[in-house]
Amino acid sequence: MSDANVHDKELTLDGRPYGSLDLLQRYRLPYSFLLPSVVLVLMFLVYPIISGLVMSFQRETLAGEVYWVGLSNFRMLFGEGRFSLNMRLSIIYVLGNLSLSVPLAYFASLLVTSRESGKLSFFRALYLLPFITAPVVSSVIFLSMTDPVSGPFTMVLEWFTGRRPVILADPGLAMGTVILHSFWRSFSFIMLFLAAGMTTIPHELYESAKVDGASPWKLFTNITFPLTRLHLALSMLIITMWTIQDAETVFALTRGGPGYSTEVLAVRLFKDSFINFNLNVGATIGVVLLAVSLLFMALYLKLMERKW
Repeated sequence: MSDANVHDKELTLDGRPYGSLDLLQRYRLPYSFLLPSVVLVLMFLVYPIISGLVMSFQRETLAGEVYWVGLSNFRMLFGEGRFSLNMRLSIIYVLGNLSLSVPLAYFASLLVTSRESGKLSFFRALYLLPFITAPVVSSVIFLSMTDPVSGPFTMVLEWFTGRRPVILADPGLAMGTVILHSFWRSFSFIMLFLAAGMTTIPHELYESAKVDGASPWKLFTNITFPLTRLHLALSMLIITMWTIQDAETVFALTRGGPGYSTEVLAVRLFKDSFINFNLNVGATIGVVLLAVSLLFMALYLKLMERKW
């Protein structure tokens, strides 16, 4: 049989050439299995984004009338001092969390993956407890720890300063508590990612470097960090998205107070949408929050491309 005949045979189905309808008929079953997932994605991801974007350009009166206002909602928000504070606090919240989580996660992951750690490997499961604890439950735990009468945090501050502060009534201490709580929850997740990356590094690299006289710091900067940069970037991206969109734990801890001192963007969105029932302003904040999230995502992806 000639090559041309073989080629023609491969391009036929029941003696006919393949066409788009034939291919659709052939792959009808796998497409049918994929259809429910596609519908769910469109319903619960694409439609809410489009709906929220449309609502951000509208305004609703007390009588229930909806009318188009263009960029009026955005101009109103960007002209507010409160919104500027929300943006600033959100950035502080993210950077404060990462600046605590990343160094300590690296230290802990080095401990749990070290061959000389011995019994320290027992703490691998213990480190994951904050991550698997429900956010509201961990918020209640921190509320009890900052109790003005019997909270351990309050007692420690009293021991250092000589006075017993009401932690969540002080703007600086309240924001510090929110960041500390977010760090406590995020630290184990970053550690898990980094530890997974460290276990893939061949131990021979460390042995060769030690023979050449490399110090522990040189081992980290020349081997561990370069070979775990991708894991670090991915974990930081995920934690940043979680932190910047975190409303439940901040609201459970401080309600955004005292005043607006811990009112990050996500909490402001929750208040306007579900407490004040101003859904159009809430949708506008949601669009801004989505834009900020995409900005952080683009930044991390750019850093990964440049092999920082």
